[in-house]
Amino acid sequence: MAVTAHHAPPVVAAAPPDPDHATIKLVGVGAAVLVAAAIWLAPTPAGLSLPGHKALALFGCIFILYLTEAIPLAVASLLVVPAATLSGITTVKGALEGFSAASAYLIVGAFVLATAMVKTRLAERITYRILLRIGSAPTRITLGVTLVNIALAFLVPSSTARTAILLPECLSILALYGTAGRSPFAINLLLTLTMTNATIGAGILTATVPNPVTVEFVAKAGGHTISYAEWLLYGFPPALLMTFATWGLIQRVFPPEVDARQAETDETIRANLDELGGMSSPEWRTLLVFGMVTLLWATQGLTGFDTTVVCLAGVVLLFLPKFGVMSWADANKGVSWQVLLVAGGGISLGDILLKTGAAGWLADAIFHGLGLAGASTLVVVVVVMLIVQYLHLIFVGTTAMATALLPIILAMADTANISPVALALPAGMIIGGYPLLMFYNTLPSIIVYGTGRLTVGDFPKVGVAICALACLVYALCAATYWRWLGLY
Repeated sequence: MAVTAHHAPPVVAAAPPDPDHATIKLVGVGAAVLVAAAIWLAPTPAGLSLPGHKALALFGCIFILYLTEAIPLAVASLLVVPAATLSGITTVKGALEGFSAASAYLIVGAFVLATAMVKTRLAERITYRILLRIGSAPTRITLGVTLVNIALAFLVPSSTARTAILLPECLSILALYGTAGRSPFAINLLLTLTMTNATIGAGILTATVPNPVTVEFVAKAGGHTISYAEWLLYGFPPALLMTFATWGLIQRVFPPEVDARQAETDETIRANLDELGGMSSPEWRTLLVFGMVTLLWATQGLTGFDTTVVCLAGVVLLFLPKFGVMSWADANKGVSWQVLLVAGGGISLGDILLKTGAAGWLADAIFHGLGLAGASTLVVVVVVMLIVQYLHLIFVGTTAMATALLPIILAMADTANISPVALALPAGMIIGGYPLLMFYNTLPSIIVYGTGRLTVGDFPKVGVAICALACLVYALCAATYWRWLGLY
């Protein structure tokens, strides 16, 4: 698909608000208030402190707001600060701790690096080269998209941005094959785009926001701060395995029905690559910065440099006179400030739950309610993975899900006398990498669903099996592979 110039959209009159949508939001706010009031007014449970009781009420309110999106997620996260302070749960400094967490700034730095990749069109060049090399038979194209997703996961920290980079190329390929509407090849290609994008994200620290959020919570719970290289060591092998398993299952469930059109497809991809011309100086400089950052991440154990510090140092280079490749206006467009605020507010809320004992009390109630007392580590991990996995059905987006659930999971690990990292690491990876059950679970899936080529039922036909397999794979990793590596 040839690259065309982007023009500003025409100015149109604002559409009137949807009364049904407004009513749903009002119901969500009302439900959040009622849940908070019900918990607040109930007698303080035995074994739970008064601040912990208040923290549970706050958690119930924010949880419902996250779930219903009755108000913007970023606003719900900001609500944590005044609510926690005015109710006497913590100080202003304590309520703001999540917004100053290292993981929050790692997210900002990773978004800026990704913006440079997209602005200089380096990410686009990598995409074309991989697709051209892999070949243009339908099965090879879907494998090529999978390989591009793997490559871009190292370069672009947003699954939505990765989808935005690849979707035009996928639609162009479908048009070339004459599949303008819904067809097995279209379903196959678009599901491959969004699902392998998600699964590989679990294996790379900076590929998706729940990963650094998981690192932050594990560190707060007494575990060490997992480095970029350590996350790659623990998470990349199972993520790579699951990514190819996902690609393979999609090929079986939705086998392509079209013949290869090698010459035409290669010509289109080559034309796009030719239009880019040779590697530009900004591309080389961006590649140099990213290579330096990646090398320092990978050698963190030798250098001792913090992951966030290295990322932010690399970001600064991208703005230097004569060397930089972007302006702040460019970077500002590429950073999702909503994600930053959701992560910051969620981390603050989780920290409050942990410090007041509310997370421990709730985890203990869940643990004994499920009859897990005395169960083996493997059984506990599998049960928690299944619960986390199928909670994707009621969550839209993975960042809010991670910040809401990880404090409770860490407290469950303490209750079960399991290393916090043994339970939280696979849970965080499941949250970030496997929101595959329904189209509304993540924005990338919503985007591909919006093309009109997919139906609601297409997602669970692949997602249910992959999600179940993921629970088993990550539970086995926690019980064997990671233990052998000395993780805990």
